[in-house]
Amino acid sequence: MINTVAKGTRKEKACADELEERGYITRKSIRVKYQKVDFFGFDVMALAKDGSHMLFVQVKSNRCDMKTRDAIKKLKLPPSIKKEIWIWKDRKYFIKEYYS
Repeated sequence: MINTVAKGTRKEKACADELEERGYITRKSIRVKYQKVDFFGFDVMALAKDGSHMLFVQVKSNRCDMKTRDAIKKLKLPPSIKKEIWIWKDRKYFIKEYYS
């Protein structure tokens, strides 16, 4: 059986690592005794080092349902915060979806 929490944590770390390589300061959502404490439902929060904007990223493995996509699209955030979904595909790469 696949441990989905561990799998998700690995993908979130890969996302944060990639963002840090691109010059962001990152924070991951945390789990406290199997309860997730997050940023409006997002897994990774990233701040541009120049302070110009923030990214909120939802990380998924292989697919993302329409309910999640719609919820992210409808979420009202200040213009300086960008919303993204990163979908890890076939153990190889991320597909990135951007929402304003």
